[in-house]
Amino acid sequence: MIKADVFETKLHGPISTGHNALAGMIYFFTFIAFVAQTITGFALYSSMSNSWLPRMFVWIVPIMGGEAGVRYWHHLFLWFFVSFIIVHVYLAFYHDYIEGRGTVSSIIGGWKFEREKGDK
Repeated sequence: MIKADVFETKLHGPISTGHNALAGMIYFFTFIAFVAQTITGFALYSSMSNSWLPRMFVWIVPIMGGEAGVRYWHHLFLWFFVSFIIVHVYLAFYHDYIEGRGTVSSIIGGWKFEREKGDK
């Protein structure tokens, strides 16, 4: 998949209609980043809030070396999500148009078609 997505080489064999293993792994890491982003966000908010929910994360700040460390990681996760969105939108259009997977077309029109064996 990296060869097809990065170097834009044509894939041989059947094209699947779902996500591949690389996409599944990236979605797993995205979920982990989401959890870490949430934890660091509540940890940053804990010093200025009296609410019980943010105060549950006050112990994170000393573990990560103070508020500067927490802010650094929170900021790093932000750029992970920005990069993820850019690459995700690009690859959705790429697979829709170049490979004819119909991903974006199905979002817009509600239908998804597969090419037959003889079609190019």
